[in-house]
Amino acid sequence: MERELANRRFSTVFEKMAALPSPTQVAGNNSAIYESYYNFVDPNGFGTVGAMEAARFLKRSGLSDVVLSRVWDLSDPGGRGCLDKAGMFVALKLVALAQAGRDINLSNIMLDMPPPKMGDIPLPKPVKPPPPSNTPLISSVPPTAGVDWTIKPTEREKYDKLFDSLRPMNGLIPGNKVKGVLMDSKLPMDTLGKIWDLADQDKDGMLDRHEFVVAMHLVYKALEKHAIPNILPTELMPPPKRKESVSMTTPIIPRGIDGIKPEVPPPPPNIEPIVPPSRPPPMPSTTASAPVIPWVVTPDEKAISDALFIKSDIDRDGFVSGQEIKDVFLQSGVPQAILAHIWALCDIKQSGKLNNEQFALAMWFVARCLKGMDPPIALTPEMVPPSFRSSKQCDVLENNNTPYSNPELDMISKDIEELSREKLALEADITQKEADIKIKSGEIKSLQSELDTLAATLKQLENQKGEAQKRLNDLKLQTP
Repeated sequence: MERELANRRFSTVFEKMAALPSPTQVAGNNSAIYESYYNFVDPNGFGTVGAMEAARFLKRSGLSDVVLSRVWDLSDPGGRGCLDKAGMFVALKLVALAQAGRDINLSNIMLDMPPPKMGDIPLPKPVKPPPPSNTPLISSVPPTAGVDWTIKPTEREKYDKLFDSLRPMNGLIPGNKVKGVLMDSKLPMDTLGKIWDLADQDKDGMLDRHEFVVAMHLVYKALEKHAIPNILPTELMPPPKRKESVSMTTPIIPRGIDGIKPEVPPPPPNIEPIVPPSRPPPMPSTTASAPVIPWVVTPDEKAISDALFIKSDIDRDGFVSGQEIKDVFLQSGVPQAILAHIWALCDIKQSGKLNNEQFALAMWFVARCLKGMDPPIALTPEMVPPSFRSSKQCDVLENNNTPYSNPELDMISKDIEELSREKLALEADITQKEADIKIKSGEIKSLQSELDTLAATLKQLENQKGEAQKRLNDLKLQTP
């Protein structure tokens, strides 16, 4: 029974782990304050905070019920009706965002913000991080000293086969699929949580091939009784980041749509990096042929988007309209206003449709938005699809600055905003009614307890009455 409860608890915690960042990441430099808040609301260290306790505590922030309802939904994505430590830390960070006037969403959860203000709760003074030092702290990594973290070819082949057996979608495996594999290792929950944090390098709740290989390699190292490091070893970093850790002159190349390729290729030799200006400068006239500027969308990213483009092109006319890619856009979770701006950037000729290159560029922008990078005001030369490049490219870019939004997307955006408002209002109403029900249930239990006490007293009095009646009868019999 205890093992079953432990497995169920681990399963729940791991699903939460894949959906929410770790408490350390959320708190940042304010860990002591967040820990103080958590110990205040969970003084007995049960590991979870009930809905009523959390609601009473979050009310101290002074935020409205509608805002707190939104905070609760994001902090309890599984709908369990309680918050663990990770969920409570996320709730506190969202409260801090709301108090600072920032948008309440998980994409802002890693921002460096002042701690939330929760009434008159006494707090410890925040600990400032030590100043950076140019001297390498060799003593900071004793657990990993002498450990060879290199992945051998035979090990990589084994991990790759396991990755393929889980049937990744677009090169990614969601956390709920990885959960079973990690649970089979029988490692402690804290160790598995640390492995997940190290492997999920972009914190998207999914693992690409390299991240999965890293996770499995760390699992096997843990089974060999090696301590899991606090920072990912250089041998386990993706090749681009591995080079960057050796020489700071090489720029970090983030993941692209497929999770591996770079988002923006480096400029060719002898060409100055292009910075998006408010108005593109005129192209100098020259008789020499201008060098070809590589497109930001890599061939692998283009292949992935082409497959999605074919599925979305319902009428097979070689273009996709706003109606045809509505679901693709909305499922990304990017805000509607940004999606409309992405459409305006990619619909260069304002025809209301996108070809396969424009669609690939749109998906490239969406992938960047999911990493917290907003699309530019106008397309830069390396962003323009190859089929739209010509000697009048600057005119195209300039015309593309004209504000434009697709009517279909605007209509969908308005509908979604209205439905979102209705949903928030209904959820707030439901939360209030649930709170009222719990209060009434408490009153009923209290009345029931009083009723039981009165019933016991009445029974005791009846017994005393019977005893007195018996004695009275005995006295009557003794009287001549």
